[in-house]
Amino acid sequence: MSYSVDIAGTAATKDRTGNLGAEVTTNTSAVTGSFSHIQVLEDATFSAFTATGDTGQAMTGFAIPAGMIIGGNITAYTLASGKVRAYKA
Repeated sequence: MSYSVDIAGTAATKDRTGNLGAEVTTNTSAVTGSFSHIQVLEDATFSAFTATGDTGQAMTGFAIPAGMIIGGNITAYTLASGKVRAYKA
C-alpha cells in the first residue's frame, strides 16, 4: 500500500528532501549551521554535537553505524571519525 500527499513546495517538504541543500563532512573540522537531520554515510563518531532542545546523554564518543539518520534542530557538530551528510533546515 502506498500513499501520496500533495505538500510539494512547503518548507516541511524542502527541509526533509534536501531541497534546501546539504553539506557532506569527511574530516574533523567543526561544522555549524541549521540542519534538520544528519545521514551517516560511513560509521561515524562525533566529538561534539549540539541540537536545540536535546536533553539526556551526549551524542559523543560512540560509533553510529552507516545508514542511520539523526533528526533534530542540529546547530553544530564535529566528527571524530566517519562521513556524514547534513541536510540544511
